Amino acid sequence: MSNIPRSHRPWFYPLITSSVAIGVVVGAPQSAPAAPLWELLLRGAQVYQLYNVSDKEEVQLGKQINQQLIGEQFQLYNNARVNNYIDRIGQRLAKNSTRPDIPYTFQVVKDDSINAFATAGGYVYVTTGLLKAADNEAQLAGVLAHEIGHITERHLIEQMRETAIARGLASAAGLDESTAVPFGVEMGFRRPKSR
Repeated sequence: MSNIPRSHRPWFYPLITSSVAIGVVVGAPQSAPAAPLWELLLRGAQVYQLYNVSDKEEVQLGKQINQQLIGEQFQLYNNARVNNYIDRIGQRLAKNSTRPDIPYTFQVVKDDSINAFATAGGYVYVTTGLLKAADNEAQLAGVLAHEIGHITERHLIEQMRETAIARGLASAAGLDESTAVPFGVEMGFRRPKSR
């Protein structure tokens, strides 16, 4: 200690303390990750793949989700005048959205709840309960614009990605059709009940 000048001693003790701490951390046995490194890297690739679903793939997925929702969960409202009215409002709004190039489908479903929801690929649903509760076209347009916003921001795709990762069901290429469609149906069915 006498070889180190007094002016350098204040730095000497923190240096020794830091060196010992680093040695303990580096030298201590580390626990192994639950999954091999290649599997963790593969999961990172899965997130990327699911996040980059093309518009064409999203529209196809939305079509399949729609077929199951309409066939199993909801019944379409059979009034051409009302359906055309909702579609006309929705199409005007969709043309001015940030994703005007995908085909939008606006449908009225028989349900007394005051609600609307959207799934992947441009599918928007409005309940008959909402139509009865709305006072004017501006209110309907506001709701439809909100649902179009979910589509433009790809919220269902993001939710599917997060759910697939959380459940450990994603593959290297993403979700296959047999997994993706049920996820979409589940979320499409759950989403209207969450508002």
